[in-house]
Amino acid sequence: MKKNVLIKGFLFLVLVSLLVFSMTGCYPAPPIITTGTVYIYIYGTCYYDIYVDYIPQFWGASPYYTYTLYNVPIGTRYFEAYDIHGWWWGYDDVYQYIGAGVNYVYLWP
Repeated sequence: MKKNVLIKGFLFLVLVSLLVFSMTGCYPAPPIITTGTVYIYIYGTCYYDIYVDYIPQFWGASPYYTYTLYNVPIGTRYFEAYDIHGWWWGYDDVYQYIGAGVNYVYLWP
């Protein structure tokens, strides 16, 4: 009789502990961020075309103005600013690592 009561008591404790653990569950893992936001600052006297990795992003960009790119993949990126009249009038480029979150790029064409 005592053995039967001990087995039932042990099984009851196992059942209760399984219910407790199943109801609490696990916290979800935070998402992995793979992109960043880039603020591009242009310092110059003319209007510029802005490229990122040789892909045009902004045309006729005004100097002393901030341009924003969202969802830029993490990694080293190549930023360029060309004067709208040609590179001989004004040009600047920079390689910059873009991380998750906010990044700043400064170009002085």
